[in-house]
Amino acid sequence: MRTLHRIHLVRELQNDDRFDTVEFRLAEPRESGSYRVVGSTKTQWLLDDPTYPSTDARIEIGFTDQDNEYWYWFNWIEPERSFMLGWHRDGDHPDLGPAHVQINQGESVVARKSAETIDSHPGEIFHRRLGQIPSMLKRVSWDGDQAIGFN
Repeated sequence: MRTLHRIHLVRELQNDDRFDTVEFRLAEPRESGSYRVVGSTKTQWLLDDPTYPSTDARIEIGFTDQDNEYWYWFNWIEPERSFMLGWHRDGDHPDLGPAHVQINQGESVVARKSAETIDSHPGEIFHRRLGQIPSMLKRVSWDGDQAIGFN
């Protein structure tokens, strides 16, 4: 099942002209799940905001089957600012419910909050989370170059 998800996600990103490069990689030891599909993009291709302070980004997506549910990690990463906005459905934060969204900057978690749980096929989860990136990025509060939470 994971192979089908991975192949589907790689094809989705390769067929989307907003992504420069697409690759598959094994998850690093600190990451949950077994793989990530990575797509590099220019922020303007997804955000349509000429004032956005970062130019390059990538998304990293991984899925795993857990007790007949799809657990996933969908991360928007801006290397220039060492910034990540990610939706995760996993067992790491049961106090936030089945899914949460979090902000990281550098090695630190800045904020976490509950997120809508999407009980769908990985392709549907991918499209919905991809579509939520612009509005969720607008909800991130900043103090200069430092992300400080959600507004």
